[in-house]
Amino acid sequence: MSAALSSGTRRERIIRLGQLISDIEGALLSGDPEVEIAQLEYDSRAIKSDALFIAIKGYAQDGFDFVEQAGEAGAVAVMGERDNCDAVDNYVRVPNVRKAMADVSAKFYGFPGYKLKAIGVTGTNGKTTTCYLLRCILEARNKKVGLITSQEYYTGKETFSAERTTPESLDMQRLLYLMKGNYCMNAIIEVSSHGLVLHRVDNIDFRVAVYTNLTRDHLDFHKSMEEYFQAKKQLAMRLEGPLSYAVINLDVDEFRPLLGEISSSYMTYSLEDDKADVYCASRKLEPEQTTFDLVTPMGAGIVRLRLPGKFNLQNALAAAAGGLAGGVDLDNVIKGLERANPVAGRLSTVKCGQPFAVFVDFAHTPDAIIRLCETVRELTDGRLLLLFGCGGDRDKGKRPLMGKAAMEYADYSVVTTDNPRSEEPEAIIEDIKLVLDSAKCEIRIDRKEAIAAIMKKATPGDAVILAGKGAEPYQEIKGERIPFSDTAEAELALANLGYRQKATDEET
Repeated sequence: MSAALSSGTRRERIIRLGQLISDIEGALLSGDPEVEIAQLEYDSRAIKSDALFIAIKGYAQDGFDFVEQAGEAGAVAVMGERDNCDAVDNYVRVPNVRKAMADVSAKFYGFPGYKLKAIGVTGTNGKTTTCYLLRCILEARNKKVGLITSQEYYTGKETFSAERTTPESLDMQRLLYLMKGNYCMNAIIEVSSHGLVLHRVDNIDFRVAVYTNLTRDHLDFHKSMEEYFQAKKQLAMRLEGPLSYAVINLDVDEFRPLLGEISSSYMTYSLEDDKADVYCASRKLEPEQTTFDLVTPMGAGIVRLRLPGKFNLQNALAAAAGGLAGGVDLDNVIKGLERANPVAGRLSTVKCGQPFAVFVDFAHTPDAIIRLCETVRELTDGRLLLLFGCGGDRDKGKRPLMGKAAMEYADYSVVTTDNPRSEEPEAIIEDIKLVLDSAKCEIRIDRKEAIAAIMKKATPGDAVILAGKGAEPYQEIKGERIPFSDTAEAELALANLGYRQKATDEET
């Protein structure tokens, strides 16, 4: 848990250990049930005093390796899956520590997930933008809305930088607790497949579940597309009753069977199918905006969206359907969509007076690269130059697919580093190189040098895409997050080429 989010910043609640774990199935306590717990933590570095340390196992570290450190810092109890723990006097053994963490966190914070109307957004691509559009739609009613995305966590008052797409359940419950305290009515939550499988979104009353799309990603974790889909499916299966809605994209064949399986109500949307509940009857795609006719069961209207590209139009339809399913009237849906600004790092433009376009985008899957290139191709008459890489310690099978997408959809590519994590960048690029055409690409390990190189290659009328990181302010290398910004590096590279004039507000 980040220091800013840590419950150790103040003693918000106090509860006896026995009471805290009383509803955890299979929990066995060795110790004193009357000991008072004033803090929950899974990060021993954040412990202040009177804490229950929850020893979860991550991808690189095991919480049990830090129980002594936790005890020295002020933990009075430990929860975990091992048979025993000698580091503290009070130990709670549970069958599933992640599920138990979700349950004790919800209880500790007073079950805030049942006091907010939650909208979950899941899918491979488009989740973050759809969440931001939904926020604008819900705020059009002059109501406070909380937001949890891969980009930031907003509690109606405070904004925290996001450490992962869907926070650990303890962080999640604390964020919901803060939202409720800040008088938020809704919580919009970006729900990853990891978040569903690892119990991060347990104990939340989702009223609406929005599905964006489904393409290959995270197969290092799920092992197969079927397993990946089954994880995503969980969100819709949690909905109960006619007042809850699954919002389904009819353009994704894999989602259609959900309509016959869910017990909740549903609303459909589509770019192409006018049999959907929500669709666009006509559209005009322009370099910096999209105008379309929105058709819904509640009526129709013209929307002028300040986001370019067909995939953003699809995100807007998802958000519109999600808003309507959540009880927002059509006028406020349209008002919210038209108020929405471009999302940082999602097809963001970099303008320094150069005679070619520069875009920064988070695209990091083969399908996202294809859709991004198709969108930018419609916005430029020149060449399309693409910079991309693949993340370390993630699905290796998608690496050649990323290279294949680049070779087919871009005129020229620069392959570089993108969060190599514990892997060597050269090894990652070797996996990508299997399908590369040397006449259409070059390799630059250093991302800073790669950005400079692709800017030098651009000529008037071209479009440059810096893909993979979006608004991320770091490179993740060997366990460290080293400050790095694609946008800042692009501006520096352009300045070195003599382009220093920033765009005015009227030009953006």
